[in-house]
Amino acid sequence: MKHIIHTLHSCTLQDGNTVVATGTGGQLHITFHTQEIIEVSYHFDSVPVDETLMEASRYITQPASSLVLDQSIVITEENHAFVLTCGQSRIVLERRYASVSLWYGGILQHGGRVGTADTVLPDYHIRCFTKPGSPDSFGRFNFPLFSADEFYGLGDKSGSPNRRGRRFSMFNRDSLGYDAANSDPLYKSVPFLLRINKEDRVTCGLLFNQSQIRLFDLGRESPYFFSVEVEGGPYSYVALLGENYHEVLKNYYSVTGFPALPPLFSFGFFGSSMNYVESDDAEKRILAYFSTIEKHQIPCEGMYVSSGYLKSPDGKRYTFLWNKEKFPDYKAFLTSLSKRGYNLCMNIKPGILTSHPWYEELKEKGYLIKDQDGTPYEEFFWGGEASFIDFNNTEAKQWWKQQLKEQYLNHGCTGIWNDNNELELEDFALEAYKTKSLYPIKMAEASYEVFKEAQPDRRPWIYSRSGYAGLQRFARTWSGDNVSDWKSLHYNQLMGIGFGLSGLPYFGHDLGGFFGAFPEEELLVRSCQSAVFQGRFVIHSWREDGNPTEPWSYPTALGSIRSLILEHYRFMPYIYTCAYEAAVKGIPLERSLHLEFPEDDSLSPDCIHSLFGPSLLKVLVTEKGKQSTTVYLPKDLWWYDQDENAWEGGTEILLSYPPGGEIRWFAKEGAVIPTAEGCTHLQDALFEHVALLVFPIKTAEKQVTSTYFEDDGVSELHTGRFNVWECSVTESQLTITKTKGGAPVKKNRIFTVRIAGGRTFSFDPDTFEEGVSRSYAIEG
Repeated sequence: MKHIIHTLHSCTLQDGNTVVATGTGGQLHITFHTQEIIEVSYHFDSVPVDETLMEASRYITQPASSLVLDQSIVITEENHAFVLTCGQSRIVLERRYASVSLWYGGILQHGGRVGTADTVLPDYHIRCFTKPGSPDSFGRFNFPLFSADEFYGLGDKSGSPNRRGRRFSMFNRDSLGYDAANSDPLYKSVPFLLRINKEDRVTCGLLFNQSQIRLFDLGRESPYFFSVEVEGGPYSYVALLGENYHEVLKNYYSVTGFPALPPLFSFGFFGSSMNYVESDDAEKRILAYFSTIEKHQIPCEGMYVSSGYLKSPDGKRYTFLWNKEKFPDYKAFLTSLSKRGYNLCMNIKPGILTSHPWYEELKEKGYLIKDQDGTPYEEFFWGGEASFIDFNNTEAKQWWKQQLKEQYLNHGCTGIWNDNNELELEDFALEAYKTKSLYPIKMAEASYEVFKEAQPDRRPWIYSRSGYAGLQRFARTWSGDNVSDWKSLHYNQLMGIGFGLSGLPYFGHDLGGFFGAFPEEELLVRSCQSAVFQGRFVIHSWREDGNPTEPWSYPTALGSIRSLILEHYRFMPYIYTCAYEAAVKGIPLERSLHLEFPEDDSLSPDCIHSLFGPSLLKVLVTEKGKQSTTVYLPKDLWWYDQDENAWEGGTEILLSYPPGGEIRWFAKEGAVIPTAEGCTHLQDALFEHVALLVFPIKTAEKQVTSTYFEDDGVSELHTGRFNVWECSVTESQLTITKTKGGAPVKKNRIFTVRIAGGRTFSFDPDTFEEGVSRSYAIEG
């Protein structure tokens, strides 16, 4: 049976920020969380929504409960529509078909009529369907599509960051060896869509706040509409408006939660390979890795420890049960590495194999997801049939947290790596099936909470392979089990742009590739070049012959890879500042040049180069055998290369760029880039020697302000234990202001200002009190 809402006859304000429009077949609820965050909900007569699905929707948007509307809502009635006005937002509710049009700043941002008078298309934005005698329902949203529309977001989707013309499934899949150009679905499905239309000046976000979304069709089915298919409801979405895509992303975070800033050390270099812990001599191999790291004087913050430590003699991986033959005294082993200054992120999986020694006990306690008959549901998993910990069960979640504490936290482990948590349930009759998309978030939340309970003022280090909207509240992520080939290297960079536009700013890739043939030397070096400006620098792999990818895999490449890791550490003050701004402002670390410079038509969504943070243009080579690359510099400003040469924007440059220990980059005019001279370990972000690289302004009457953030590397931002510096540059003057001064004083620090093509001078940062500004001449 089809359900539609039409012929709206009344429109009233309820509860201060919700407008209810009533018509035949149901109601529309328009909730103004703010003038830029507007929730549109369809309530169909005789179509109930399961409370489990309602609770899932509330969980996705829980942070929105703290939002306060500070504008009044005005309702006016016209012949064919009700019009709602709130600040810069204007919503038109067309009476006949109950269609919704959202205007912001005088521009139609979303909605309107689907197709034209001559197209045979549904005029309703949503139709809902049910079967007689069944409580289940299905809805399909159809929204107008315009020729210049571009779409971004949706999680770790393959191919171009612009999703236009494709159809995507919205469930999570263990995607070992995926095709980074075409595979779908992958590990993370985020039901957030960023719509950009430069011709019509449209910048609008749409969050679909349901846990059961089948797919997004973004112009593959029709050139006149894009569609979203939802099972069970609630039938709603949140429109996110703003002057630019940065504001839209910030509003997305206001609804789903701002990213949890990871600790400083997690941005450094880490070792990792499944092969270290798969072998019988795992303990010896891990120690050998760190000895070799120290021998070659490679900065390293620790290791991502894969699941082989849980692999029993029968070949099965039993969650929380260490293999005592590999690790006779694992507690002492973990503690010893912690005392040496290494951080360990421990791989853990939520599937409990039916052969697990604890299975019957967990079954008896009711800690496992249940089938319809109340027994543990079994599903395929790595190693055989398994049941899964039920994180919606308070006691089960508490048990899991206690195990994390006893097995890892108590022995110096500083991170938890939530892996294989896609929860690929196939039985749609299960109660857990309704919210399986939220499972990785609930698992990450448990890991996050156990660290916070142990040290409330310290930032946790949590990774999750899978995710959904809201994962960023608890964990960072990566692109999963990629392939060791040039195609993956290329498209992983574009996937990274997509991560940032999906609310996942802290990401990375397994350098050299996780799966497949051993990477050739050139590919490995190019991968490491790509990670200098990235939030994660990890060489991770699995090889069937037991031979891991390592910095010294090719003796002739060792020097280059070490230099690239050192360069990553040199730019750590800038990388970490970008991470801070992502946490407080919601701005991606790695940004599309196409979106950052919307007035420049020469920039494509598929451009492999990107803007890292606000100021650095990251140059890449992702093709085999190339010794050079072409870079187009966005127009209307000047750029400086790493050799301090100035280039006028709007020009294309051919750069020599061999695969080696150096990278190519450009800085915007007026930028101030903080770097750390000689940094080889991330003890804290109060670096002893900070070099502020200043790039003078060449455009008349221009002023640029840059931010530098520093702290102890681990304290929560709410403690206030951090410093914020603002560096403002004009044609003639540099002004440095300490806008926040809450970090502990660290003696014998020095800041050196290096003006490109000009002078160099130094000062003691501790001579600045909070609020103090000092100005310096650019020349002289």
